[in-house]
Formats: sequence, C-alpha cells, structure tokens
Amino acid sequence: MRKLYFSRNSFAKGARVVRDEHNQSHYLLVGRWGRRQDALSLYAIRGELLAEIRQTTLGLLPKFELYYNRQNVGSISKTLGFWHEMIYVRKLRWIIMGSLNSETYRVYHGTELVMTMRPVVTSNGEAFELTITEHSTEPLCICIAAILDHWQKPTNRSRSSALSSDGLQINFGESNYTLHHKLPQN
Repeated sequence: MRKLYFSRNSFAKGARVVRDEHNQSHYLLVGRWGRRQDALSLYAIRGELLAEIRQTTLGLLPKFELYYNRQNVGSISKTLGFWHEMIYVRKLRWIIMGSLNSETYRVYHGTELVMTMRPVVTSNGEAFELTITEHSTEPLCICIAAILDHWQKPTNRSRSSALSSDGLQINFGESNYTLHHKLPQN
C-alpha cells in the first residue's frame, strides 16, 4: 500500500505531478476539462502513456470514459446526490463511496478496498492524499481522483481549514509542503 499526493489546482495552470510520501515523482497528469472529447492523460514520469480520461458528454451529469494501456476499461458519470455520494464505475465494477462535506472517498471492488482519497492541507494550499492498495491500479485510481476533484463543490474549496500542530514535512520540488490532516467542519 502506497500513498500518493497531487495538488488541487486547476489544469489551466499546467500539469500535475503525482509524488509519493518520499517526494519521488511517479506520474504526470496533463490535459483539460470542459468540452466534449477533452481528455486528461496520465504519463509515467519517464514519458510512457498509462491511462486516459475522455469526457464524452457535457451538462449537469457529464460522463467520462477510462482508458488503461489504450484500452477502454470503464466509464464513470456524475450522479445526483446530496451529502453522501455513491458512484459506480462501469466495467471495472468499482463503487466509489464518499461525502461532499468531508471530501473523502473510498473505492471498493466488491468488499475489497482499492483506494482511499482525502484532502490534506499543505503550506502551499490543498492536496489530495491517495492510499492505493495495489500498484497495478495506481493509474486508474489517479484518474478517478482527478474526476472526483473536478466534481467537488466550489464552496468546499474555499473553506478555511484548521491546521494541526503535528504535520508531516515533505519537499515537493521547489516548494516545501507541510501536510496536516484536515479537521471535520461542524
């Protein structure tokens, strides 16, 4: 089981580098959202295309196709929900369960945990921490995390966060990030 981190920035600012807890770069996520047939591509740090998300429909409930090693392996679409979300990833038979309030998610295949996703506060803003159980599913998990980040409510992003005093110091390239667990909002 490995933890990976990526920032919660918009893709208008460029690519996202996905790193592990030891500050090693593993993946590069590039692309854009918003138009039909727009795509995000996930590359291994050495340049090999691993996975892709293609937006196939627009509107209130957009749909995305997931590709792994250039093969369509699933699709995901937004559902209407209030406080708790449950999203089904077709073909993969994964279930995503989470909460818009806490912005945390768990992904399951049957009863087996595939991934957990939660926001963490860093000294340079917010990031997502992904805990992925199998190395082989990392590319698809990162793609799903990017979709979930895209679907977050803008009001959730602007909340002020309380910082705990026991942070984990991680250096992400030119900037130092201090990770803190996000405290639940009442």
